[in-house]
Order: sequence, then structure tokens, then C-alpha cells
Amino acid sequence: MKSSPLRFISPIILGLLFNTSFAQEAWTLTSCVEYAKTHNLDIQKAGNSVKTSEVQELQSKLAFMPTANINGGYYWNFGLTIDPISNTRQPGSRQTFSATAAGNWTLLSGGRNLFQLQQARMNRVAAIYQFEEVKNNVSLNIASAYLQIIVNLQLEEVSQGQLTTSMQSLERTKLLFDNGAISKDDYLQSLAQMRNDQGNVTSAMNAVRLTKLQLYQILQLETDFENFEIAMPSLDLESLSLSGYGSVALQSDAVSKQPSVRAAAANAESAKYGIRLAESGRYPTLFFLAQLNSNYVQGLPYFTDYYQLTTYSLVENPVTGSIDQVPQQITVPDVGSKIDYTLGNQLNDNWNQFIGLGFQIPLFNGGVTHANVQRAKIQKNNAALDLKQSELAVRQTIERAYIDATNSLALFQAASSSAEASNEALTNAQFNYDEGVISAFDLGLSKNQFLAAKSREIQSKFDYLFKVKVLEFYLFNQITL
Repeated sequence: MKSSPLRFISPIILGLLFNTSFAQEAWTLTSCVEYAKTHNLDIQKAGNSVKTSEVQELQSKLAFMPTANINGGYYWNFGLTIDPISNTRQPGSRQTFSATAAGNWTLLSGGRNLFQLQQARMNRVAAIYQFEEVKNNVSLNIASAYLQIIVNLQLEEVSQGQLTTSMQSLERTKLLFDNGAISKDDYLQSLAQMRNDQGNVTSAMNAVRLTKLQLYQILQLETDFENFEIAMPSLDLESLSLSGYGSVALQSDAVSKQPSVRAAAANAESAKYGIRLAESGRYPTLFFLAQLNSNYVQGLPYFTDYYQLTTYSLVENPVTGSIDQVPQQITVPDVGSKIDYTLGNQLNDNWNQFIGLGFQIPLFNGGVTHANVQRAKIQKNNAALDLKQSELAVRQTIERAYIDATNSLALFQAASSSAEASNEALTNAQFNYDEGVISAFDLGLSKNQFLAAKSREIQSKFDYLFKVKVLEFYLFNQITL
């Protein structure tokens, strides 16, 4: 099972921003992720997977209990039928009813129920960690989109500042041109620079709008997009430090805490129980049985009174060879006492019950059990490989995150130095332009160089911030400022 850097970021990254309400105030990173927790479709589906695993675990617990069922039916019989009471053939149509209550309780089954419950528990643990993983993925996507909006807002601010400077410079240039102090070419270059800065502002505003739309769509909001605003955080890059973050021991400890690794470990444990569950099919099953049954036959005669009748049987005397009459007492119903044999009376009189122990010894089932065991062993091997793969992917992600953060710091420092130098160069160019030493074209070049350097500084600043915070989550499972 492969992992990616998007799998491990925690909602704790929300500590970047202030808490605000969802309604009409600006959205903080915290409010964005809290909203996504209850509204994001992927998170909801992952939550349903947890609920499904809980249902499966409950079912595995109930498998230890006996089963009980009631079945029966009312039947219309025509022609020659079997009387269920006397078990003799009877001609004519009749109606019959039967009902049976049966119970079955498995006492021994090779530990099947126990292994099934243990496997269900491990599956539930894996589902919980997978749920956390999905929430982390969504949180990282939100955090990335949120910070990109902040980057574009600052780039827009820089562009607006450049436009303001260009407009002020154009006013001075026009005044000089109107007084004949500079050529029309210098004036047109200054005007072109101002138009270029206007275009930069428009592009920056469009970038802000697009990144807002991206976050808006990630949140799957149904409110008016035009009123969607985010809150600007207070950031302190001076508090960021990478000291000790490259420790092998720290990184190894962090690997075992990630949701994807824990989910893979739970799946590996589940696969072990899967083997024992499959092997239980090789052992005998012992179960307890109990049953209650009764029936009814329409038109069956019923008498309340009986009397004794003497009959005689002719029997040959083995000694004398004579034929003797042997008397025999039989009980016969009194025809005058015949009444209707009701459904309730018949069901009450015809009750029969039994209890017993049953067993089943598997001998040969076409290799099904053997195949199940072999498949379970392969699944266990795959689960173990998934665990190693997950640990490797997380470890590599942490190592890469550390290198990325280190490189981002170097890029940020270089970009800050470049922006500072470009700012000084622009200040000097503006002074020289005001003194008539350089042309508007040269001033425009200095402005463009400063704008590019400032943009790199802003982007590298937030790139460094984001990568350090992601690394801190990998290592400590928390992000603080």
C-alpha cells in the first residue's frame, strides 16, 4: 500500500489561524477543516466504513449466541393425502397446518467464532485509522489551498504597491513632459510601465479569485461565492526551527504513529486471524439442538367420551388343537360425544419436542478448506508487505519533507536577500529617474526585477512555512506556532 505526502497531515495544522464562526465572518483554516469534517463527502464515506466495521464486530459477537426460528404453513390438500396425525393415506380434500420452533447452538467449531470476532475487531481498528487518514488528506488539501490564497493576496498587495508607485511616477513624468523637460518617448515608456503594472494587478486579482474558488469547491459550500473570504493569519517565521528534526530515532518513532502505518498494522493482524479462521474448517463442529412441533388436520373426529368393548379373537390351542375364543377389552369412542376438534385443541394435543447434540466431522469437501487456508496465507503475506511498504513510504516522505524544508529555508533566505537588494536597486533607480539620469524604460526594468524578486520571496516564505509545519506533524503529530 503506497502513501503520499497528502496522507499524514493533521487537522492540528489549524492552529495557524484564529477561530471564527462560519456564518458571515472570514473563514479561518480551523473553521474550514471543521466544516469539512462534517460536510466533506470523502470523510462521510470513510465514517460510514467505520460504522460498517462496528456492525460487523457486533455481528461476530452475536455469533456466540444460539439461533432460533419458527416456521410453519397452512396447506390445502386435494385427492389422496397423508394424514399427518395417523400417518395413513386418506382420500378427499382437507386443510392442514403445522408449526415448528427450532433452536441451534454451536458449542465447538474449531474456534471459528472467536477468530471471526478477533478479525472483526482488527478490521474496525484499521477502518478507524483509515478514517483518520482521509481526514488528514482533506485537511492538507484545504491547508495547501488556504496558504496559496494567502500567497496570492500578498502578491496582489505587492502588485498594488507597484501600481501606486507607477501612477505617482507617471504624474511626475507627465508634468515634466508638459513642461518640455523630457521627451515624448520617456513619457510613453512611463505610461507603458503603468499599464503593465495595471495588468499585473489584474493577473494577481484573478489568481486570488481562482485560488479562493479552489478552496470554496474543496469545502463544497452552497453559500454565495462572492461573499467567501478568508482570515489572514499572524505568522512568525523566526520561531521556526529545524534543529534536531533530522534525527533518525525521532523519524523512526514518528513512522509508527502515522494513521496509514497503523491501519496497515491492523490489517496485518486481521490477516493472521484470517488464517486461523480458515483452518477452523478442518475441525469437527458440535452443536446443541432443540425443537417444538405441532400440527392440525381439518375434519379430524374428536370424542369426549369412551367406553369399554369386549371383543373375541379365535386362537388355536397348541396343546389340544381346539379353537378357543380369547376375550380382549378395547376402548372405543362414544359416537354421541363427538364434537369439533378445533385448531387450538389439536395444536395443544399434538405437541412433540426433542433436544439433542449433533456433530459434523469434515472429511473431504473438494479442497475448499485447503484452498481457503492457502488464500488466507497469501493474504497475510500481502498484508505484511503492505505494512513494510507503508512504513517505507512514510519514512521516505519524512526524509523528503526534512530535505524539502531545509531546501526551502535556503531558498527563502536567498529570495529575501534578493528582494532586499532589488528594493535598494529600485530605490536608487527611482532617485536616478527623478534626477533625469536614467530613462523610464530603465526604471521599469528595475521595477519588474523587484516585483519578480518580491514574488519569489513571498512564495518561498510560505513554501518554507508549509513544509516545516508538515514536517512537524510527521514528527510530533501536532503543529504549533
